[in-house]
Amino acid sequence: MLHQPIYAPVPMLAADVNCFWALEQDQESYNREVYLPDAYIEVMINVGAPLMLESEYGMLELPRAFVNPLQNKPLRIRAAGFCQMISMQLYPWAFKPILNIDADPSTVHVIGLDADWQRFADDLTQIVAHRGYGEAIDCYQEFVCKTAYRHKHDLMLIRTAGHLLHRSHGQIRMADLAAQSYLSSSQFERQFKHYTAISPKAYARIVRFGSLQAALLVNPSIRLADLADVYGYSDQAHLIREFKSFADCTPRDFAASAPAYFELRQNEDWCDFMKQYFHLSYAG
Repeated sequence: MLHQPIYAPVPMLAADVNCFWALEQDQESYNREVYLPDAYIEVMINVGAPLMLESEYGMLELPRAFVNPLQNKPLRIRAAGFCQMISMQLYPWAFKPILNIDADPSTVHVIGLDADWQRFADDLTQIVAHRGYGEAIDCYQEFVCKTAYRHKHDLMLIRTAGHLLHRSHGQIRMADLAAQSYLSSSQFERQFKHYTAISPKAYARIVRFGSLQAALLVNPSIRLADLADVYGYSDQAHLIREFKSFADCTPRDFAASAPAYFELRQNEDWCDFMKQYFHLSYAG
């Protein structure tokens, strides 16, 4: 997805929220896109036309406020008109502490939020219409700060391990992560899965895939063999297999089908931002 303005989280949320973002896009171009897996959980507020999820059961209309959990396959959401949305991008270990819900994010594509969130989504729709996205994001952050962390969670070790996974592009050894958490490998995996619903090894694969996506967007002509070396794949064929398992397309097909990013790639500030945002030390 081609996110528009990105906003930093307030200090209270900074360890568990990657960012807030806003998106405006016409129906035709939005409906051509797909949500590819990445390393974040999106808490999305639809402030525009109705959205529908493409599923094996047909088109399912989505509520105004919903969660898009971690994915391992592309997700297709379609708009019935002009698309406008705001999202909070969570690290997966913050799903329960911030949202205060016990749903298992690994078993569904979308989780509808409760009545309080739906009323808040209606309020946010009016704020966007009359006062703009900046004020709406401020209100979103204030709402989350009032409702987050209602219950005690011992997140420090898992949070630290998760950030290490991000900084290493998913390449740090699981045994080393466990050791830095002062836990055995089995204890570490149980704690990690308790908060994220997936194993640390599975999450590392998603983190690495996200870095590959970003590197290809910044430089679509980058050599895949170089990327394989940088991101720790055994060879180019291994990289392609992994990419296809998440995206249902090859890395080259992905790069060729992202024309919406062409103008952004000419913008040096955007490229610098992408490299910093995804911790890209190498993008060709």
